[in-house]
Amino acid sequence: MNPTDILTTLQAAGRPLSDLVGVPQRGIGRLATARLLADKATRDQIVLFEPALAPFLRRIVRGVDIHPWYCEPSRYLVVLPPGWSAGADVRAEQAWEYLAQRCPPLHRHLASAATRKTCDVAWWEFPDCDLTPFAQARIVWPAASVTQRYALTDPGCLVGPGACHIPASLFLLGVLMSRLGWLAVTAMGRVGRVYRLAPEQIGRIPIPEATENERAAIEALVQRIVDLTRERVALERQFTRRLLRDFGPPGATPGARLERWWELDFAALRQAVAARFGGDIPARFREQWQAQHADAIVRRAALSDARALAEATLNARVALLYGVDPQGTMML
Repeated sequence: MNPTDILTTLQAAGRPLSDLVGVPQRGIGRLATARLLADKATRDQIVLFEPALAPFLRRIVRGVDIHPWYCEPSRYLVVLPPGWSAGADVRAEQAWEYLAQRCPPLHRHLASAATRKTCDVAWWEFPDCDLTPFAQARIVWPAASVTQRYALTDPGCLVGPGACHIPASLFLLGVLMSRLGWLAVTAMGRVGRVYRLAPEQIGRIPIPEATENERAAIEALVQRIVDLTRERVALERQFTRRLLRDFGPPGATPGARLERWWELDFAALRQAVAARFGGDIPARFREQWQAQHADAIVRRAALSDARALAEATLNARVALLYGVDPQGTMML
């Protein structure tokens, strides 16, 4: 079955996503400067100095933060309303000087961008527009991707550049993350190796009809997959933090190899630690670390196997909703 036939088959079994939830939306457009984004450490420094700024530093989900089944927003968007720095009637040049007095940590964070910006406008303040965080979770995905990446946000996030979104629904997330849901995307074409996931294209994906029981079964599967994914990510991060705590100097980062510690045997792990941090795991700790490393690999593999089984079941249930033989989808 070629991609056009796949899309025709799916369209016969459902209605376009846009008919069900409205046209998907893009996140906030291009920012005046990347310095309007702050990591958590910078955000905490700013708020420690000026607690009143806390509501104006809002978690933001960008395209790069989105992974299959989960997202990890790592930045906060500085959302100062017009006139916050020094009042509405003050020239931008003076407002910039006032900002240095009112909140030095924020001024320092933005300073590197100031040399590239005109003094005619307060570029660090946002114009009058709605940048209220979503009170409810959203389904998000990158505007372009080589792989399938949909996830749920936490409540209270903004959706930023490079990302698109619709209202949250476990059922819809399950359909979009199913094999047939992705085949519908691939049938719409790509540019080079990248699939364009623009709102108008995702809005065309047909969503199958489902009874209440069928929806409940898919929602339960999706919730299990999300929970397993989060548990696996937590395990990965926990082990990486322990490596940094025990062997890395202050401020060190793990690097690509240690971030994927589960792909290394213990000898390779020791080599990666030595290469990254300048010293091997001390001999007196090696037996303990070897056991802990092996245990973490086994636990991660168990979580991965459980997720793979749940995903296979999800693919089969969604295929039945579309009226497609579940075994046949494995060959597509």
